[in-house]
Amino acid sequence: MSERLRRVEPMTLLIGVSMTIGYGTLYYPFAILGPEIARDMGWSNSLVFGVFSAALLTSAVTASFVGRAMDRFGARPVMVLGSVLAGATLLNLSLVQSVVGFAIAMPLIEVAARMIQYETGFAALIAIHGRQARRPIAHVTLVAGFASTVFWPLIHWLLGFMDWRGVCLVLAAVNLMVALPIHLMVPRGPRLPAGQPAPQLVAREPGLLLPGNRRPSFVLMSIAFAGGSFLMSAVHTSFFVILDQLGREVALAALAGAIIGPMQVMARLIEMLTGERVASSVVGVISSSMLLFGICLLILALWINGPIIVIAFAASFGVGQGLSFIARAILPARLFGTDGYGTVTGKLATVRLFAMAGAPVCTALAIAHAGIAATLLLLSLVAVMTVAASWGLLRIESKAAAGHSIVPTAA
Repeated sequence: MSERLRRVEPMTLLIGVSMTIGYGTLYYPFAILGPEIARDMGWSNSLVFGVFSAALLTSAVTASFVGRAMDRFGARPVMVLGSVLAGATLLNLSLVQSVVGFAIAMPLIEVAARMIQYETGFAALIAIHGRQARRPIAHVTLVAGFASTVFWPLIHWLLGFMDWRGVCLVLAAVNLMVALPIHLMVPRGPRLPAGQPAPQLVAREPGLLLPGNRRPSFVLMSIAFAGGSFLMSAVHTSFFVILDQLGREVALAALAGAIIGPMQVMARLIEMLTGERVASSVVGVISSSMLLFGICLLILALWINGPIIVIAFAASFGVGQGLSFIARAILPARLFGTDGYGTVTGKLATVRLFAMAGAPVCTALAIAHAGIAATLLLLSLVAVMTVAASWGLLRIESKAAAGHSIVPTAA
């Protein structure tokens, strides 16, 4: 174990730090700052979080454009611009005085988020390592898995002596003073020995599938990734409401929520140490299966009292969540290759983010109009669909790896 941990490259750790900042300043803060903004401005929480959900739709629309930009210019310029834009948009948010200004500021923040979160970080690692980026990707997700662990307490502490506007300024400074220098150091392509030609923007390696035989895999990948994101978004935004409907106390919900984070980090650590012996699609199957198992445990909680089943849900869901991010990174490179990786992942992110944005609304409406049992049944059906798509990808990768659709080596 220690030998493998020592193989972590400094640049990989730095990208992990920058991803932590990307999520810690542009995603996680609004769970805390949202109510503060609503209270200070005299708005309702539903208005603030409604704007946040709408902003996620903007993020979905821009994801494919960011992906194509990464393929054309490389991940580094996109990440550098993203850090600058993150600082500027957080500064802009701190100056908001009206609903219209807030409605403009949040979509701009989501555009910046697309440029400095996982998709760009993974593209940078693919450019450096090609299809050998699996372990570096695991390293990055392991570090960034602590984003909420670091930034939620930090934001709570800052709110003890400044308002939400001051917090936004601090978060802007973190992007400009920490993340931006890291992104300026990111290599544009693979490291080659001295004397070899300058590297391309992307380490071009073929995938297992021929270009004309990729549509079924892309559709299955879209379903699997979107389904997983739908489940995670639904649970994260409605978890306290779900447990309240199940008759559980708030303290248990807080404890279960605290367990999810460490479990996802543990799953990523295990994948980092053993992942190269496991097929890429198997990671997706395990991830989706654990998400399904977690939802099934919540269904059982309708009839089984006590905290144990809720804790078991948190452990299972945390493992599934932790592995889902790795599957999203390695499967496209494995099946489609590294050439055009940014464009492919950008298109997949578009579908995934639409599902992610719609999940809170669908879950809230289901709970309000159909009840908790029907809501959990809905989530379980999405989870079953996600597992089925993941198994389809496993079958495709297995056949391709056996030589049925391997891309021939260029002469």
